Amino acid sequence: MADWSLLPKDLLELISGRSQTCFEIVHIRSVCSSWRSAIPRPSYRIGLGLNSLLPVFNHKPRFEGHTQCILKKIPVFLFRFQTPFGTDFLLIEVTDGESGEQILMCPFQNRAWRYKDVTTLNTLNSQIIPLGYYYKINFYAITTIRHRTRSESYTKRVAFLRLDGKEFAVVAGVLGDLMMYRSCDKGWTKLEGRFTAYRDMVSFKGKFYVVDMSGQGHVFVIEPSFQITDIQAVTLSPETYDERLVVSGDELFLVQRFTLGTYCNEYKHSWFRLFRLEEDGQRRWVRINDIKDRVVVLGCDWSLCCSAKELPGMKGNSVVFNEPKFRHERIFVFELKTMKTSNAFTECRGYMFGENRESLLSCGILMHRIQTPADGFYDSSSESEIEPQ
Repeated sequence: MADWSLLPKDLLELISGRSQTCFEIVHIRSVCSSWRSAIPRPSYRIGLGLNSLLPVFNHKPRFEGHTQCILKKIPVFLFRFQTPFGTDFLLIEVTDGESGEQILMCPFQNRAWRYKDVTTLNTLNSQIIPLGYYYKINFYAITTIRHRTRSESYTKRVAFLRLDGKEFAVVAGVLGDLMMYRSCDKGWTKLEGRFTAYRDMVSFKGKFYVVDMSGQGHVFVIEPSFQITDIQAVTLSPETYDERLVVSGDELFLVQRFTLGTYCNEYKHSWFRLFRLEEDGQRRWVRINDIKDRVVVLGCDWSLCCSAKELPGMKGNSVVFNEPKFRHERIFVFELKTMKTSNAFTECRGYMFGENRESLLSCGILMHRIQTPADGFYDSSSESEIEPQ
């Protein structure tokens, strides 16, 4: 029988080079002492999967003095761990701190909540299940407030599209304009069209899809060649509170959330409509009422669709969404068949959404709100590092 501990270092480097996340690197280093010494500790760049420097936008004077923006790939995982109360689960996203450390974030709370007070996370006794990922860019722009000019940081979700070979394209909403970056051009191009703002954007089958702010399900299709077409809207009344585009395998869904009014946040009176993109002939949206065993999960600035079997305790044919206006009840489940909304903590016993405080306390994971400058103060010394061992 072959001795795995005697594999040559160059072969181990090839194996680790195929790893997409820091968790995979941790598991590889845990095989034996020789593998651990041959493979370096995971860095936050590996943890994110992609962290690329792009030239900054050059279409507005506000970007003068800034030369680069950062494109990042943020993975979302289901973390399965053991507690004195049994097996529990937690949805997490992995991002990087200002010093390059890896941080576990709550993916439902607009990056204002994180899991902290953890210095060591034992991944050997747990399971890390990748569910999906999304992309964002960080950039700086000049802002004038009360006659004072300063450079301010912005974070925006973007749509990423892999082209031929190593080439790629990115579509981003930048200070009111829709921009496309193509790696072959090494620069940004402003997209001209009938849209002035957007609610969501995704890449799907070689194209970008962007839903605008009309609230009528109006979606634009953007080719990497800059050609822009649109799909007929699905409603004539601006009742929607939110609209999302969600990719599920080879299908694209348009998800509409309705309330009693445009600015109503009463979750008990919210309901959802789903449409599937039909591509035979002219593109059009077809209303659907059943997505079988799948679950649509709507995070703060990301969305995914997966089998209910991947989310323990979750029912199929449902939509998981967050309501940030509520302090103690934030995550809810809407069943498409019964049209009823329930608390996710009740349905899933706190699984996945950081509400099972006993489990989180037992393994040292606590959820705390990060104070930002908008809140009045920000204490970076209170942050703690998540370091897989």
